[in-house]
Amino acid sequence: MPEVVIHYCVPCRYQFKAIQDADAILKEFGEELSGLRLVPGAHGVYDVEVDGTLVFSLDKAMRFPETPELIRKIRAKIGATTKARRRKA
Repeated sequence: MPEVVIHYCVPCRYQFKAIQDADAILKEFGEELSGLRLVPGAHGVYDVEVDGTLVFSLDKAMRFPETPELIRKIRAKIGATTKARRRKA
């Protein structure tokens, strides 16, 4: 089962956005995830990873993710992960 990690900047006060996104992710994927972690950081970071693969970066996009966009990106990654696991089984 995949894990989602949100790295967010504490000095920038991105914690509220991270909590909102985490809530939306949990509502959408619930038990499909092995976990969801919020990792405090600095230097303007707001990155979202699925199983260690970056699916969104504030630095690269130069904007925050819209919630539906983030859900789509995570779903695409989880779908790819699920298909790969089925092939191995």
